[in-house]
Amino acid sequence: MELILIPEDYWVGHINEVKETIKRSVQSFINHHKKVKVGITNNPQRRKDRHKYDPIGWDIMHVRYHTTSLRYVRELEKIIVDHHWDYLENRIGGGGGNFGEGPYYLYILIKRH
Repeated sequence: MELILIPEDYWVGHINEVKETIKRSVQSFINHHKKVKVGITNNPQRRKDRHKYDPIGWDIMHVRYHTTSLRYVRELEKIIVDHHWDYLENRIGGGGGNFGEGPYYLYILIKRH
């Protein structure tokens, strides 16, 4: 099955304005799906193309946050991953990596069943 990208279902703004909403969104995905992973990218399509080869076999990639600030997206990823650490497929706490020029996006991968 092809990994589906949902690119336009995101929030914008300062992380303090969106973090609780995104935490609840991730919690909902955790409650209703087999596996969930959070990540960041500056190119959702390219990142989706790379994730489609992941052995987990992700079904959906939801873009949840959009910003021009690399600092904001890294900080938000770390907040979300730390908050849901026991339930995510993330191997590290988030916030690292080199993402090139913005804009930047926080995304959620879902394995339905």
